[in-house]
Amino acid sequence: MGKALVLSLFVIAGSLIHIPKAEAARCSADGSNCTYKQRTNWYWCGLVYTPRTVRYQVPEGTAPSGGWRTAFFYNGTTPTSMNPFIKHPLLFNAFGVDNMAKILKEMLDNPSGTGHKYATFAPNPPATAVVGQFWHTNVIFPYSFSCDNSFFNDFFKEIKNGSYGSSSQYNLNKRYAFGISSGGYNSSRMAVTFNGSSVWKALGIISASYATCAGPLCSVPSLPSNHPPTKFWHGTNDFIVPMFTMEKYYDKLIASGKVAAKQIHGGGHELTPQNLGSTGIKNWFDKY
Repeated sequence: MGKALVLSLFVIAGSLIHIPKAEAARCSADGSNCTYKQRTNWYWCGLVYTPRTVRYQVPEGTAPSGGWRTAFFYNGTTPTSMNPFIKHPLLFNAFGVDNMAKILKEMLDNPSGTGHKYATFAPNPPATAVVGQFWHTNVIFPYSFSCDNSFFNDFFKEIKNGSYGSSSQYNLNKRYAFGISSGGYNSSRMAVTFNGSSVWKALGIISASYATCAGPLCSVPSLPSNHPPTKFWHGTNDFIVPMFTMEKYYDKLIASGKVAAKQIHGGGHELTPQNLGSTGIKNWFDKY
């Protein structure tokens, strides 16, 4: 009886030893919600001191040497102050919105255990209407007159100055931008206006095109010599941003000797499961 008890204890102990330790995560297992911090980033837009909401999070654990790679998510045209870190059941997955937090989970938690983790920022677009918000990259000309331009210059400085926690946790020499719709155009804007020091390493553009294009109206000029590698995700049935506008940008990148890729699906203007996993945004960023 005593020997049997001792043997049982050894078996239990051995089993416990082989249970893999669960890695701490910022997001729920199903990717429906992620924890986040929120800050109001005040900046001068002309003579007006203006607030802009920024949500952000860093991965669990100790940042690697040089800091976490840093990703910036730019949402599209949405209701005012929509939160990309949580699921919005009342939207019934319109425009594939349920995939939004799942993408952030991949960035923050690296659930596949491959590649990298990313500190992730999601600033709000400017509130342009009473109940809506969208980026002004293709609205205000010249862009230097826009509030977005003023915001980003201030925002990036505030990250460096420690307003979003110790700046040492962020590797701001390895920045990555991705977005959908107006946020996709705004991701392109990072390469056009804010890449003087070649800090943007890769872009992910969903249902959008070049920074100054808008819907079917699209002309792609000569591209910066340091334009980062860019991948596009686009639906053949996207009637808001026709696929041919994305093709113009893609073709110009290839013709200019830049790195570009595209993932075509049969849907419309939306986030899809193709933005995840082996065909997804994080997998693309991990290469660079």
